[in-house]
Amino acid sequence: MSNLVTLTIATEAFLLLSFIMIFLSTRNTKKNVLLVILLIIGGAPLLYLAIDHVNSEYVDANIGLGIAFMFTWIYSVIAFIIAIILLVKKKRNNNISKEQ
Repeated sequence: MSNLVTLTIATEAFLLLSFIMIFLSTRNTKKNVLLVILLIIGGAPLLYLAIDHVNSEYVDANIGLGIAFMFTWIYSVIAFIIAIILLVKKKRNNNISKEQ
């Protein structure tokens, strides 16, 4: 397996993990539909350009693929930070409700 395939799988797995954490913290059906749409928006450009790169084997550097990786990494980090914030809020709310 090439380095590109490994890096693409790892990037998409981190993005999926971030959104799974958000799913587990919200548990709201309407929000989950929106989160699935946001997950597709975050992962689709990288998947498309990675598949295109593997099939087309460009001679020069594929700047679009690099931009897709950067977009997905930034998107994943933002989703991960939001997931951590939501989980901490949920944990605090559970602790406060148990104390009362």
